[in-house]
Amino acid sequence: MKCHSMIVRVLCLMLLVAVPCLAGQTLTAAVDEDIIADYQLFVGERDPLDIIHFSGPGARRDVVEIVLLQQALHLGGFKSKLVLRPENSYLRILRLVQDGQVALSAALVWKADLKNYEDTLLISPALVHEGEFIAGIYTHATNSNALNAKTPEALRQLSAASNSHWKADIATLHQLGIKKIYYSTYWPQIVRMVVARRADITLAPFQSNPGMKVQVNDVELVPIPGIKVSLPGSRHWPISKKHPESAAISAALVRGIAALEANNTIQRAYEESGFFHPAVKNWTLINPPDTHSSTGD
Repeated sequence: MKCHSMIVRVLCLMLLVAVPCLAGQTLTAAVDEDIIADYQLFVGERDPLDIIHFSGPGARRDVVEIVLLQQALHLGGFKSKLVLRPENSYLRILRLVQDGQVALSAALVWKADLKNYEDTLLISPALVHEGEFIAGIYTHATNSNALNAKTPEALRQLSAASNSHWKADIATLHQLGIKKIYYSTYWPQIVRMVVARRADITLAPFQSNPGMKVQVNDVELVPIPGIKVSLPGSRHWPISKKHPESAAISAALVRGIAALEANNTIQRAYEESGFFHPAVKNWTLINPPDTHSSTGD
């Protein structure tokens, strides 16, 4: 009996060590599949935790945010390896997180889009704060009518392509007075709609490449020079309350984001990836913040 008791105690000790390790090996986060392709191009063979420069092939806002997510989790004490689950719908990703099928979204989400899910989600501190999301008005390089539309009056004559679930984008387009808006669920298709002249423009963050071009596969868009827009709201990572480690993930992100802000990594990442682009500093903000109603803080 004494021998049996000793064996049981040893087995229990082994389980206490092994189970947390096995449970914490990976953490699944959903993200648009087109972002994953650029993320893989940007990271290459590097360890995301070691990245300190945020420019180069594949670098853009969505991509560096996946790197920042991993660094924030690690700095906050959550050591699991992040596994990316490719999806192709903003709304589907929100539903997967809400239902607990994935732990969190690897892409930031507008705070306004999370208000209906507060019972099922935890929300990280903001990486992009109110008033910081500045975007370009993008068109095809051959669309001279759009390229010359640099006043509110001229922009109102254009048509736009967007995703009906992107509330901040739609609110901004409405604020600009654009009445013809055509919708698609998928970002590559939105870009192709503009290339094919089914719509004149779409909104997108500025890019770090020469010309600040949006490039998707074999097509590209350029910003209308000299003007920019502000999208209302802040952006956060949503975490599923149904995930067994949701509280630990949330606490790690609180600590990690604070650490990244303290050492200026977030600001630098956004600047180097082109999101906070110095070349557009003196461009005209066509919709100053006091002229639009906020979609969320």
